[in-house]
Amino acid sequence: MTTPAAPTPVHVDERARSMRRAMVAALRDAGELTDAAVTEALAAEPRHLYVPVFYRRCRDDAGGGWFTERVDAGHPSWLPEVHADQALVTMLRDGTDGPPLSSSTAPSLMAAMLQSLAIEAGMNVLEVGTGTGYNAGLLARLAGDAHVTTIDIEPAIIDTARAALAAAGHPAVRVLCGDGADLRGEPGSVDRIIDTCGLTTVPDGWRVLVRPGGRIVAPIGAGIAAIDVDGESGASGRFLPTGAYFMGLRSAVGAAGVPFPGEPDDAPTGRCAMPLAAWADNDFRFPVSLALPDLMSRGGPDDPELVAWHGDGSIARIRADGAAQQAGPRRLADALGALWIDFQAAGRPPRDRYGVTISPEGRHTAWRDTPDTAHSWQLGTPQQAMTNLFSLNWLEFVGQGVGNP
Repeated sequence: MTTPAAPTPVHVDERARSMRRAMVAALRDAGELTDAAVTEALAAEPRHLYVPVFYRRCRDDAGGGWFTERVDAGHPSWLPEVHADQALVTMLRDGTDGPPLSSSTAPSLMAAMLQSLAIEAGMNVLEVGTGTGYNAGLLARLAGDAHVTTIDIEPAIIDTARAALAAAGHPAVRVLCGDGADLRGEPGSVDRIIDTCGLTTVPDGWRVLVRPGGRIVAPIGAGIAAIDVDGESGASGRFLPTGAYFMGLRSAVGAAGVPFPGEPDDAPTGRCAMPLAAWADNDFRFPVSLALPDLMSRGGPDDPELVAWHGDGSIARIRADGAAQQAGPRRLADALGALWIDFQAAGRPPRDRYGVTISPEGRHTAWRDTPDTAHSWQLGTPQQAMTNLFSLNWLEFVGQGVGNP
């Protein structure tokens, strides 16, 4: 029997084109694609050129642990998985193992953000968080290559993205290495900003760059906000229906994460109104991400307890039977219980019932239904948004549409 020859690049491109058409058709049939221009861009842009390799976590059935598998063009599942609606880890901080450094966002989530951005040909578009460069390629098809600038703080990411964009036919896209949290330029010179890094608040400089009537689409908390800039340096908008869990914005002045304050072993035991099962409810986790943006946790519904702690040093341990211990300046178990009761009383509101308003001074207020509602939260400072990359680990990545694109 003759061994089949390895596929040539031409054969790979033909297979990729067929799989890309199937991916777009599936997204369209699922109602994820409604804009003709975005549909055409996704059908044309070769995602496989931006994802020549990705990494996935696999369970070691023999040893019972986990290991990292590298998947490249020589792997039989490389091309099918690149064209599946899933996020892919494309770079690791420690080279072959360790936490994710860069990724490619799930295409359905990218489509939602691009459609909400409402790009027209000739608009000047700035992307924060270059990732693989794939999203910049899509932006180039929508606005024109010469109108797209993408920026990332990681030199290795920039180098690979620039090469991929050139290979895909977009050498005119500007690919910059710099601090996306500290953008500077001519006021009003940008029509659209799309951010693919997790934020707590939008850095002030972004609103200065965007012209009045322009738009910023960015992940805030566990959602994505489409925010329109007004003529007085303020901005407002609503969240999209879809959820999102993006890698945190890395900055030259970023924080080093949220330290663990220590177990609340000596704290008195009370009760928490939030059942542990609520922690698996992504709709509920969204208002939690707005009200308690620095919250970290371990454990959950499938464990005997949930331990949650906040950047202000507060901590709560909540057990499956409702017993809770809490310590620190904020009573976290009480706060989570109150959020759960409010969420239930409001009819389990989806994300698009929430919005955010930014004052000219930079004060961020998230709200439900209307800006003047009593159901609102003051979001943190922009510096709080610059979370360390390690706040998103492999376990949190699995099953989420996280990214940089």
